[in-house]
Amino acid sequence: MALIRLLCATLLVASSAVACRDGGSSSGPSSGGTNGGTNGGGDGDGGGNGGGPITPGWTVLVREDFEGGALPSAAFAPDPVPDDGPFSDGGAFFEGVTPPAAFRATQRFGQDGWLTVESYSRRATASLAEHAAVLDDPAGGANHVLRLRSPQHTDGTVVRPTEPLPARYRVSLRVGFPSFGDGKPGRNGYDAGSETAEPWWPAEDATSQNGFYWLTILDAQPRPHNNTWIHHHRKIVVDSDNHHPPWMEIWNGSAFVASGEHPIMVIALDGTKTPHPKTGLPFLSYANGAWQQSGAIRAVDAYLPGTWYRVTIERAPSTTSSGPSYAIEVSGRFASRPDEDRTYRATVDGSAACVWHYPVDAAEAAGAQGCTNAAPFYGAPLWPAGGSWPEWFMFGDPHVNYYEGEVFYDDVALEMWRE
Repeated sequence: MALIRLLCATLLVASSAVACRDGGSSSGPSSGGTNGGTNGGGDGDGGGNGGGPITPGWTVLVREDFEGGALPSAAFAPDPVPDDGPFSDGGAFFEGVTPPAAFRATQRFGQDGWLTVESYSRRATASLAEHAAVLDDPAGGANHVLRLRSPQHTDGTVVRPTEPLPARYRVSLRVGFPSFGDGKPGRNGYDAGSETAEPWWPAEDATSQNGFYWLTILDAQPRPHNNTWIHHHRKIVVDSDNHHPPWMEIWNGSAFVASGEHPIMVIALDGTKTPHPKTGLPFLSYANGAWQQSGAIRAVDAYLPGTWYRVTIERAPSTTSSGPSYAIEVSGRFASRPDEDRTYRATVDGSAACVWHYPVDAAEAAGAQGCTNAAPFYGAPLWPAGGSWPEWFMFGDPHVNYYEGEVFYDDVALEMWRE
């Protein structure tokens, strides 16, 4: 109940009582004034003015800056093989596949335990500190940051909120200095170069892809799984997949070029289509200042390895539909213009675009009739009428059969809107 307690302690107006009473998930905050409005571009700080009227805007609910010392320790225990649906490690989709003997460690941290780190390894000797550790900033100075590391491609570590997010939120963090391959011919950041995606996809060369998630929104509690699981639970994504040969295009500032070297993907998942059992739904990719045609795999730019970036995902009521508007921002220096700071910003109406499983409560579900799909898909309707899926953010490496390397994070903040 950490997030709910923090939400109720921060909200100060009558409408706040509804959010507290309903568990911090009220769908009805008004869109507020011009500062920090629906598209999240404002600068409202939600602060008071000597007892005067409160300025509507975003206010920080909780933040983690990793200056409090090492993360709490947690021991690895035998993997219980969580039953997280048909695409989980022992799920119905993988009939005949025996999940490997493995171990998990889970630990809450941050103010009132609002964040949770979960790590997976097939090594009985694994320690949480080798997967998630507070270290000196690789950029130098006195700052401290979180390193998430997968020593082997069969390791996985993610950070998530301990509880689902409220209906209206803004989450942001800094991410940088990744070392998860380069997308060039060769080992692509892997140790041996012969790693496979077994046991779920034993014929696949794992070294063909390597990457990490900058920040993503899911419709289910995030935790490390085989790579297919997350393909069926993503709503909004900022991630990188370094791969060769290239199966995507990157905008280089003047043209799209076929490349898998350091792409930054900004995507929503197209809920109007039927998921592919292996890869999930088609992408709605944002690149060259616009949302691309469904299924086009295009990156907004390429990242520079020794650089910090800020990424933000905001969810607020849409001004044109009964659903939410999502706003995604990525700021920093990019390969297309390495000598200047810039910000990429994309907004998408969840209802109008049928972003996969966008409703988080009954009110939003009632307005999603144009997106529902009763067709059966591995034991359940794809998008049942009245369905709702509370949201979770996640960052790190969620795959336990792909991805090997490390990446750093800092200044994780969750903001709420206050009238």
